[in-house]
Amino acid sequence: MATSSSSADDPLARGGTRASRSLRQRPTARSSSSGSSASSASSGPSTPTASLSRARDLGVDTCGRIVEFWGFTRTMGRAFGLLYLSPTPLPQSEIQARLDISAGSASMTLAALGRWGVVHRIWVRGERREHYQAETDFWKMISGVLNERERREIAGAIVVVEKAKAGAEAVAAGARGKLKAEAAFVAERLQRLDDICRLGQTMLDMLLGQLRLDVGRFREVLRVPPPNEIVASNQRPPSASRRTRRPK
Repeated sequence: MATSSSSADDPLARGGTRASRSLRQRPTARSSSSGSSASSASSGPSTPTASLSRARDLGVDTCGRIVEFWGFTRTMGRAFGLLYLSPTPLPQSEIQARLDISAGSASMTLAALGRWGVVHRIWVRGERREHYQAETDFWKMISGVLNERERREIAGAIVVVEKAKAGAEAVAAGARGKLKAEAAFVAERLQRLDDICRLGQTMLDMLLGQLRLDVGRFREVLRVPPPNEIVASNQRPPSASRRTRRPK
């Protein structure tokens, strides 16, 4: 039941319509002021409390957009942003109220953030409820995602590209004429794609470890020659490279 309600209350499922809505704030003594004071405050310049609230809202929504760009849900990013901008740990019920999401959505979001190591569950003295706190080491978070997700995706891409290249090479070996030339072209391009995938793997190893990157190879792999250049290089006479000028 919690899962079905989470999709209805998730800001991402509703196209992010709640992304720009201000986060719900806890009641304060300022909110119990008289109606005349509230009216004058709304018509006059914004109070420091309201300005801080807007600044926090912008930061939370920015985290949501960035995390969504990385392939996660916007709710995960907003939950992290809320905890990151909170000076004290927050319980799940307050996160749920401040983000205006369901209990099921809040529970699943915090569980997912915990698995990625970007949010930690802690216990606060004197409190029976579990509280949550954001990880503040950004390199630790980024390297964890790169190591767990991007490295696995690149490794899988290398396997698939190698399989495709072997198929194209098999066709080129047994075909003739136009089909043979086309299969050779596809195999050559797949080889380039394989090189790029392996280069991405090397760059990840460099970021996450201490490997050195061959800059010359980096430039060569990323430069894919146009088809006419490939044909010209393949049709060059073998003896052309051995020609030498006779001394006069």
